Formats: sequence, structure tokens, C-alpha cells
Amino acid sequence: MFDERLEEFCRERLGGRPVPEDLRLLATAQWEGSGHPFEQFGITVLDPGAQHPLTDTSYLNEKERANPDVMANCAASRQMAKWLAAVAQEEDGSFYGYWLHPQQRRDRQVPSVIKVDTELTYWDLGECTLSEACLYDIAFDDDELFERVAAELAQLHISVPVRSRVDLDVLSAVPDPGDMHQQLYYAERKRLRMTDRLDP
Repeated sequence: MFDERLEEFCRERLGGRPVPEDLRLLATAQWEGSGHPFEQFGITVLDPGAQHPLTDTSYLNEKERANPDVMANCAASRQMAKWLAAVAQEEDGSFYGYWLHPQQRRDRQVPSVIKVDTELTYWDLGECTLSEACLYDIAFDDDELFERVAAELAQLHISVPVRSRVDLDVLSAVPDPGDMHQQLYYAERKRLRMTDRLDP
């Protein structure tokens, strides 16, 4: 029923990579209106053609657009969007994505799931499924909540093979997304300063 939409999602959001099974089930449940467990926490799967949160600068005013620090940060974010496939978003604008940096793909079987908040802080949620990462993020140290949401996911045929947050593997993303963003920011800031010096 949603094959064409999933193909578009695969192309637009994942650069042609296959849609992971748990994400396919979450997206399908959301699109058909039956819903999925994460919606009660304000987490929804992004539409296929939605703008990548890291490239959205519509909120900037003229003063901010004239600020080289702000624009250097925006440039770094645009470059980060090439490696971070955004697939789900919270109501406040924070989002979840797969870390697809070439170095990560060489070293790992599956990508790490990264959460990026509205302050552009990168939270490494581990080398796991999106469902496990969201559950990890939601439940934190509440094992009862973890078990309840895991049971709700099971109704969608999404299996969570552990019983609490502490049992989930959290392996560090390679290279660290926060460090990478900072390096890109400083490189862009340096470039802008050199451009300013060259301008008459």
C-alpha cells in the first residue's frame, strides 16, 4: 500500500539505502493512521520530502544571517547533513538519524543512531535500531516505562531483544559527530575570515 512512499523515503531520506525493517513498520503505521508507540512522546517519522533539519535556516533573521559565526555553523550543519540521515523528529525540533560517515561504515556492521537537539548537541544513542535508540532515549532509567513501550512495539512486530536500557549496547560513533561538526565549523569560520580579508 505504501510501497511508492517507502521508495521515496529510501531515496530522499536514506540516499537509496534500504529502509530498516523497524523504521518501515513505524512509518507504515504512522502513514496509515493507526499510529506507533513513539507518537505519544511526540516522535514522528519524517515525511520523505521533508527538509533535513540541519539544512533548515528559515528561522534566521537578517542580523543572524550577517553574523559569520552563525553562518559558519550553518555551513557546518549542511556538511553534516551529508552523513547524518534524518529519519524521525520530536515536537521541539530535535531529531534522530543514522550516522553514515564513510569511516563509520567501514568499521561497523550497522550505523549508530544519533539524536541532535535544538542546540546542535549530538547525542550518540548507539549502534542499534531506531526503535531501540528512541526507547533508550525515552525510558532512560525507567525500566517499567521501557518494558511498557517495548510491549507496544511488539504489537507492531518490532522486537526489542533486551529488557532494560542498561542492556542496550551503546558503542561510540566513528568519527564522533560532535567533534566532526566542530571541526567543520572552525574550518568554515577560518575560510570566512580569509574571504573578509580579501574583500576590498
